[in-house]
Parts: sequence; structure tokens; C-alpha cells
Amino acid sequence: MEKQGQLENISERLERLPMSRFHWNFLWMVTAGEWFDTIILLNVGIIVALLGIHFGYPPGKGPIILFSYTFFGMLFGALILGRLADLYGRRTMYFFNLLIFGIPLIVASFMNNLQIIEALIFLSGMGIGAEGVLMDTFISEIMPKKTRGKRLALAYTLVVTAAPIGALIATFTQRLIPNDAWRVFLAFAGVGGLIVWVVRFKMIESPRWLESKGEYDKASKILDKIEESIMKEYNLSSLPEPAPSKEVKQEKSRYTDLFKKGVRGKTFMMFIFMFFQSALFYGFTGLVPLFLAHRGINLNKIFAFTFVIYTGFLLGSFFNIFVIDKVERKWGLIVSIILVGIFGLIFAFSNNIYLALLMGFLTTFSLWNMSNFYHQYNAEIFPTHLRGSATGSSYAISRFSTAILPTFIGTYVYKNYGIGGAFIVLWVFILILVVDLLLGPKSTGKNLEEI
Repeated sequence: MEKQGQLENISERLERLPMSRFHWNFLWMVTAGEWFDTIILLNVGIIVALLGIHFGYPPGKGPIILFSYTFFGMLFGALILGRLADLYGRRTMYFFNLLIFGIPLIVASFMNNLQIIEALIFLSGMGIGAEGVLMDTFISEIMPKKTRGKRLALAYTLVVTAAPIGALIATFTQRLIPNDAWRVFLAFAGVGGLIVWVVRFKMIESPRWLESKGEYDKASKILDKIEESIMKEYNLSSLPEPAPSKEVKQEKSRYTDLFKKGVRGKTFMMFIFMFFQSALFYGFTGLVPLFLAHRGINLNKIFAFTFVIYTGFLLGSFFNIFVIDKVERKWGLIVSIILVGIFGLIFAFSNNIYLALLMGFLTTFSLWNMSNFYHQYNAEIFPTHLRGSATGSSYAISRFSTAILPTFIGTYVYKNYGIGGAFIVLWVFILILVVDLLLGPKSTGKNLEEI
């Protein structure tokens, strides 16, 4: 194929491919790494509790500081590795990412100094922060436009199972070796991450990224192999001719390009969105135990009720698989956010605890729909040469807001103005998010190069 043909057809050659073993294998390799990252991310509270059993809860810097170490590690990981993914490739950063995640956790599991453990988990947090950025970016660039949302939603549905599985691992190990259960937990995640790292040696580089760098021959050779494997799988002699596509200009990836005309509107829109959605997501999840305690429910029932409410995350993600590619992404986001506000408000002020449980479940159900929608939307609306940088920067902003806004809501606002005041603040955030999203582009079912 001539260079001009390669230049015009890399994206369309990807788009015309039927779902195949190549796509599924790629999806599992991507998802597996995020699963092990998420077992740490969604179980940080459990790790804090297990470390507390071993080290006690000294005043000042106790295990609780682990929350800050983890989220600030994620902030730097998303920002730095997301940027490097635009400079050096998605595949390259995927290797560094799991090494940064896995090795510190394994080393930490052998340590006896709490400060060293926290520092190592900060390093591991950099890997966690980068994994989501890379997954969203890579899946968006490989999967066909008609189903890329569905595939990403499927990945996150599998990923969220890490939360209950992590809780079960912690429960059983704590019963067997109560003083050292945290060592098993950290080592399990770290070793799992390194196993996936080895498997990922089979992973390809993104042809779209190679095209953006002018590496047309490399991109074409990767696609030749993919096409050959698909024709063999389906017993085909040829594949449909790729449709003509717009020329993709070779552009250097400069971070400042995020703020140039044509891109900066999307950049500021997503920065604002990620700052406030994180407060909405973690603000509500933080309010659930507080609300139940406010109702006078005992500790054992709080954990049981919270578990019921949090099942909405998994079921919401599963539901989202079937709708994410059938509705315009920005409108799916807006509807999900408004539903979070409505269900959350009824949850807060319901006098019937079982109605409150139902509303809490529906709130988390809507929250994870929001999450899947924005993971896909955030990655697909930026040009390929800036996709990692944009996604990583917006992730970093969300981690920064996670470190400050839920704490502000859960302590100052709740303490001084009660549950009603907390939800007034959340509704202000909801209104900001809705207005912000109205300014965003449409993206569902479009080639990445068209958005």
C-alpha cells in the first residue's frame, strides 16, 4: 500500500474490522491490569484498617495518611505517564506503569516501617493513576467506533468486581493471620500486576498513535498482521475495502496544544467536569456511612447496608454496557448526573430506611453509569497526538479534587449544616456539571478523527 493510502486509511482499516480474538485478547490484557490496580484503589480503606491492626493508630501520621499518599501518587502518575504516552507510545507506558505499580507493593509487603510502606504505596499510586488513563486511551483507539463505548463499559464492569473480591480476600486473610493480613493483600495485588506485565509483551502499539507520529509503515505492518489473523479466524479471502478518511496530519505533541484554538474549549470543559464529578462521586459514597450512622443504625448494620447500596456500582456498570453506544455520550452523562441528584436527595431525607436503601442503590447505579460515560467521553473527544496528555491531566484534576472536596463536604459542611447542607452543595456541583456538559461536542458512533 502506498504511503498516501496508508495515510488516509489507518483509522478506516481499524473501523471496518469485525470483533475478533484479537480484540478480545487485547481487551483482556488491558482490563486485567486495571483490575489489580482497582483492588488497591477501591480497598484503600481496608488496607488502612489492616495496617492499623498491625501498627496501631498513633496520633498524627497513622495509617489514615495512606489515603493522601495513594491519591497524590495517582495524581502524579496520571499527569506524567499520560503525557509520556503521547510522546513515547501507549504500549511503552503500559510496561512502565505496571512495574511502577507492582514492584513497590511487593517490597512494601516485606517492610516493617510504616513511613516506608506509605512512601512505597505513593509510588504504586502513580501506577494506579496512569492505568485508567492508558486504558481509556488505548481501548478508544483500537475498538471500532460503533462498539468502543460498550467494550470500555464491559472492561469497567469486570474491573469493579475487584472491590468485593478484595474485601473477601482481606476478610479471610485477617482471620487467618490478623497481624499480617495487609502483607498478603499488597503482595497479591503486586504479583498480579507483574503477571499481567509479562502477558502484555504480546500487546501491539496503537496504529492510530503511530500514524499521528508519521510512522505509517509500522502502523500498516501491525494492521497487516491483525487483518491476516482475522481473515484466518473467519475463513475469509479478503476484508471490505476501507472507506476514505480524512488525512491525519503528523503533529508534534506539545502540552500547550491543549490550550490552542479548537482544542482548549474541550480541555477546559473536561477540566471543570472532572473537578466536580469527583466531588459528586466520592462525596456521595462518603456520605452513605455518615447518613446511616446519623439514623442511629449500629456498626454491623451500617456495613451490611453500605454493601447493599454499593452493589449499585456493579449493576449500574453492567446496565451501561447495553446503552452507552445507543445514546449520545454527553446526554447520557447529563441524565445520569441529574438522577444522582434526585435519588441522592430522596436517600438523604427519606424517613423509611428501606426506601433510603433503594434510593442509595439507585444513586450508586447512576453514579457508575456516569463513570462509564465519562471515561469513554473524556478519551474520545481529543485528537490522538494529545489524547494521553488530555486524559491524564483531567484525571489528575479529579484526584486533586478527590483529596479536598469530599473531605470538605464530609467534615465542615456536614458538621455545620447536616445532611441537608451537604446535599445542597452536591446539587450546586450537579448544576455546574450539567451547564458545563452542554458545551461539549457529540461523539457517539463517530470516528475519533471526526470528533
